[in-house]
Amino acid sequence: MSEPRFEPWLVLRTRSRQENVVEGVLQQKQIEAYLPRRQVVRSWQGRRRAIDTPLFPGYLFVRPRPDQYDGMRYIRGSCGLVLAADSKPATLPEKDLSAVKILVDSDAEITVDPGLVAGKRVRIVAGPLAGLEGELVWKKNQEQLVINVDLVSSSVRVEVAREAIEAL
Repeated sequence: MSEPRFEPWLVLRTRSRQENVVEGVLQQKQIEAYLPRRQVVRSWQGRRRAIDTPLFPGYLFVRPRPDQYDGMRYIRGSCGLVLAADSKPATLPEKDLSAVKILVDSDAEITVDPGLVAGKRVRIVAGPLAGLEGELVWKKNQEQLVINVDLVSSSVRVEVAREAIEAL
């Protein structure tokens, strides 16, 4: 019977679209890794296909034993561990990773907007308000966002489509 693991989960940053490569190398080195994936329907040449994509592009979770840290130093496609404010590797609580696993295992439709968090400054890039900057207030639904835009010494609340904004 295996012993319970007490090492914390760490967050490993990868190069763009290299998550699967890094996960494969970690598995070869027998380092425990978890790459949460979601299914997305994409169209190529008129055909629609469901493909697996990383839930958090550019990141995967690892739980190395103390003797495996040196093996993680030089992995093709890896950019290294995400560091906390004290320059030590950032840890992820087991309960948070369990919540991610439950979410991924469910059949719920998942969307991740890492740059679109309430309170974040955004710029409108399309439509009649293009060029204006404001603060994202909340997401009304999957496609509509509510933004406070500063105009003429006052704030105006505007609903904008997700494709029409970019995070600053």
